Amino acid sequence: MNLLLIGDSDSQLLACEALCQFPAQDEVKVTINALPREGTPEAVLKRAANIGTLWRLKLSQVLTHPQLLNFDAIGVFLTGSKMAEFRTGFQLLSGTSRPLLFCGFNGVVLEKFQEGISWRLGYDVICLNGNRDLDALKRITAATPFSIQGTAITGLTRNVVEAGLPYDKRERQLVFAEQVVMPRSFEDRARLVRILAGLAERSPGWRVVIKPRVSPEERTFHRVEKHISKTLLEVLGRPPANLVISYDNLADLLRQSRLMATVSSTAFFDALDFGCRPLVMADFGVDARNGSHVFAGSGVWTELDAVDDLNQLENDLQNPNPAWLQWIGYGMTDGPANLIKALKQQCELLEEDPGLSTKQLPPGYITSTRISFNQLRFEAESAISEGRLSEAESLLQLAASIRPTHRNVKRRLGAVRCRNSLLRRLLLALTYRKLG
Repeated sequence: MNLLLIGDSDSQLLACEALCQFPAQDEVKVTINALPREGTPEAVLKRAANIGTLWRLKLSQVLTHPQLLNFDAIGVFLTGSKMAEFRTGFQLLSGTSRPLLFCGFNGVVLEKFQEGISWRLGYDVICLNGNRDLDALKRITAATPFSIQGTAITGLTRNVVEAGLPYDKRERQLVFAEQVVMPRSFEDRARLVRILAGLAERSPGWRVVIKPRVSPEERTFHRVEKHISKTLLEVLGRPPANLVISYDNLADLLRQSRLMATVSSTAFFDALDFGCRPLVMADFGVDARNGSHVFAGSGVWTELDAVDDLNQLENDLQNPNPAWLQWIGYGMTDGPANLIKALKQQCELLEEDPGLSTKQLPPGYITSTRISFNQLRFEAESAISEGRLSEAESLLQLAASIRPTHRNVKRRLGAVRCRNSLLRRLLLALTYRKLG
């Protein structure tokens, strides 16, 4: 099976990477398109390139790529509006024979699941983490045209790990997996730093390592006023010698550490993969704004400010609740295979009834599939003014698909495609029309 996976932020690209652990017998060939985006960590791009072919195209360029319809299925891991934009543009370009479309979530879903699902409904297959998500989806779609929505349980096991370092050979080290906006306010993040510093001071035989979500020069989907490294210096001045910030690969830190703490990061499950004992920081309470409510039943809810030292924590810490792990979606090893199975089932359904791919929903149901003709034209003009002619061509091609008889769009498209630079400049000047 030939798959195209599309992601923009580092977390979405990591979700694509986690999904690509397909069994050898499925013979899956993968292409990943990482949308050009400022601040995407180079390490994430390198990891994507190691999986298969790596594209760096904008969404409009992907939609008009000559190889697009040669894929068996396309996985879209973007923000909600971009997912809707791709699906609509894709429907404009394709006929009755088309690749399947699938999508999913980048890690454990902390908030706004209903909103997230509304953007994804109508894709051939939606990847879900586990029974928690599946039960919620069934409640949302009951007695609607989406009650037969295709799904695949792909789980939260994101790393295939060989036998790791024995626990007693690991460093006496706690890794704190920082999140950019959880907690969000400077006051809470300052309190977080003080709690970790106090724990380090009370545990001289241990090292407390803060692993930032991104380095200061990198960007993720969420923005915060101050990087955690700056917060650390402003709040503590001189932190304890055994409290450090590390930009090493998280997987490497988890392989060599005994304990891992987080507020609500999906790294909780990475720790389990690598044999590092995870805990959830309870100092900020059960708060949906921090995503901590999802982990309330994990069985490793721990108030770090009340811990005597890390020796005591290591002795008292329990294993995560197995029932909760199963419910949330951790522990399964056949998640990627479930996706391939679900895609093949959808192929069989389309073979039996080819009209399924073009059926329209009755009015009154949210589809999130409208794409703006005028917005495409505005973006195309912006691309032309900045000399991004390939992107402008893709945008105008999409606009022409929506309104094939629009004369100015056809003229602008012809002008952009002109290979003679002097003639192209003349044609662009002659066909220019002010928008808005």
